[in-house]
Amino acid sequence: MKLSFVIVTYQRGDLLQKCLNSIYQQENLPHPYEIVVVDNAGDAAIIPPSDSSIQIRFERTPSNLGAAGGRNYGMALATGEILIFIDDDAVWHRADDVSRILSLMDSNPKCGVVAMHSLDPTNHQPIMTEFPHPNKQYLLGVTVPTEIPYFYAYGNALRADVLRITGGYPERFGIYAEELDLSLRIIEAGYTILYDPHLAVYHHKSNLGRPVQGEHFWRVNTLNKSRVAWRLLPMPYPLTTMAAWSFRTLYKTKKPSIVWSVWRDLWNERKLLRQERKPIRRETVRYLKSIGARLLY
Repeated sequence: MKLSFVIVTYQRGDLLQKCLNSIYQQENLPHPYEIVVVDNAGDAAIIPPSDSSIQIRFERTPSNLGAAGGRNYGMALATGEILIFIDDDAVWHRADDVSRILSLMDSNPKCGVVAMHSLDPTNHQPIMTEFPHPNKQYLLGVTVPTEIPYFYAYGNALRADVLRITGGYPERFGIYAEELDLSLRIIEAGYTILYDPHLAVYHHKSNLGRPVQGEHFWRVNTLNKSRVAWRLLPMPYPLTTMAAWSFRTLYKTKKPSIVWSVWRDLWNERKLLRQERKPIRRETVRYLKSIGARLLY
């Protein structure tokens, strides 16, 4: 099968159906194709498409696997050569979005990921914080497909062959920075991440089923960004990343206890992080810098 959609959902029934409807409305797709819906121990119900060539696979997990675990679960079930991921609180912004993704990947065999931006459904404006590049203004001005250092999972495409080389998301991350970790491994494997400015999703950004908010948001980001650096970046980047995010979390929360809890978790994981540590090559570092990556933090 050429194409598989993967959606991870949790407690967003109405938004999930809108997401599915936007897939059903996509034009010029290779049929048959499949949609894998992973319900993370929730209670979702869906209305299947009228087109019998669209194959729906609905799987409810016995426990909440988190965003990373849920996506890995969906990847394992999917049979397509190209895996299209879209968040359950997002919808495609045009009916030709996915056909454009497939054309872009067909014409760029070393493209491992296709990335896009998100739009606010209330005003149709780009959500600047969700541009997949450290320099948001730079990406706002891009007019052609451009190589970038990472992607976000609210909407993206991945080659199944690339995932067989790199593996999936680090599941203990849960949510946040799991895409960054996978992005670095994909680029280290010799593939590129292409951002197409003509591709977008409307992202409702529902807080339903989103446990990481407030102070916990800063704790999880600091922990996971540090994990990525210790797993994949050469020195001195693990040290600068941990220091920069610790100071930022302290500034945002005014609670040293949160920073201490992150350091304690990293210390307790030190043996595991040593086992996992596979720093990217210096050639990869140079490439990442050439496309605007921010490695210090």
